[in-house]
Amino acid sequence: MKLGLFMMPLQPPEKSRTQCFDENVELIVRADQLGFTEAWVGQHHTLAWEPIPANDVFLSNLIARTQNIKLCTGVSIVPQHHPANIAVRLALLDHLSHGRIMCGFGQGGVPTDWELFDLPDAKTQGLMTVEGIDMVTKLWQAEAPFDFQGQYWHIKILNPNAELGIGQLLKPYQQPHPPIAMSIVRGGSMAARMAGQRGYIPISTNLVPPNTVANHWETYSEGAAEAGLPTPDRASWRVSRTIFIGETNDAAWDHVLNGTLGRAAAYLIQLLKDSNILHLVKAHPDVPDDDVTVEYFLRQLGIIGDRDSVLRQLQDLWTLTGGFGTLLMMAHDWDDKAKWVASMETLAKEIVPALPTLQKV
Repeated sequence: MKLGLFMMPLQPPEKSRTQCFDENVELIVRADQLGFTEAWVGQHHTLAWEPIPANDVFLSNLIARTQNIKLCTGVSIVPQHHPANIAVRLALLDHLSHGRIMCGFGQGGVPTDWELFDLPDAKTQGLMTVEGIDMVTKLWQAEAPFDFQGQYWHIKILNPNAELGIGQLLKPYQQPHPPIAMSIVRGGSMAARMAGQRGYIPISTNLVPPNTVANHWETYSEGAAEAGLPTPDRASWRVSRTIFIGETNDAAWDHVLNGTLGRAAAYLIQLLKDSNILHLVKAHPDVPDDDVTVEYFLRQLGIIGDRDSVLRQLQDLWTLTGGFGTLLMMAHDWDDKAKWVASMETLAKEIVPALPTLQKV
C-alpha cells in the first residue's frame, strides 16, 4: 500500500497564519523524506480553521523543497473560479514541477464561500462544476480559434495571431493533461459515479464512517460499467483517514480528546450541522444529532491508539472496503510537534509496510 497526505488543513484560528503555513510546508517536506507518494491540499476562502485560499500558490512553494512527492490540488473549487483561470494556473504548476502534480476538482461546501462569490444553490453549483471541468479539459487541448458555449460560461478566442502566438493558452507539461481526481463524500455519490464514468481518481473523504467509504467504490465501479469502461483498478482508490498513534491507547486518546484535534472535531461537527449534513458522519441514521459528540466523531471516523490498535483498525478498514491503493493520512495541527511527528514516522515506517497490498491480476 502507498501512503499519502491530505491537508485541509485544520489549525486553530488564533494561531499565527505564518506559523501555520510554515508548519504545513515542513509537514509536506517530512512526508517527502519519509516516502509519502502524494500530498493533497485543500482550498477554502472563508474558514479560519482551514486557511489556504490558493492551494496552487501554496504547492508552488514546495516544488524546490521536495524531491519525489506528487503535489496535488485537493481540490480546485470550480464554481469559485473561471475555468480558463483554473486551466492556465494548473498548467503553469505542472510545468514548474516538471509533471509532479495531480488535479482534484470539486464543488465546495462552505456556505460563507458561496455567499462571498454570490453563488447559486448547491444543485446549480454541481452542474457548474461538471461544466467547468469539461471546459478546463477542453482548454488544455484547444488551439484558437475556439468557441465553447456552456450554460454557465462562454469561453472563446476568435481572432488569434498564430504567427505571433497571440491567443495561445499554456498547455500542461503532462499530456494530454495531469491526472484528474474527484473527492467523494456521500454514499451513492454523484461525484463517485461521474468519476467512475470518466476514469478519474476517486478520493474518499475522512468525514464519513467506513461503511460509507466502502459504498464509494461500489458507486464508482457502477459508473465505470455504465460508461463501458473496464473494471476499475482498486490501486487508483485513495482513502483519507484521521490517524494518531500514541505510546498507549490511553495516551493517544487523551491527546486527541484534549488537544487541538478534539477542537477541530468540534469545529467540523458544527460546520456540518450548519450545512445540514451532520448525518454524513453517523454510523446509523437513527443516531440523534446531540449524540454526535467529539468522542463519537473521532471513534467513528478516526483511527487512533497505540501501534497494535492502529494496525488492527487499518486492517479492518482494508477488509471492509475490499482494499485500496493509497492511504491518505489527514494532516492536523502540531499542538505537540514531537508527538505528531512520531505518529507520522511510525505510520510510515512500521504500520503501512505491515498492511496488505493489492494483488495484480
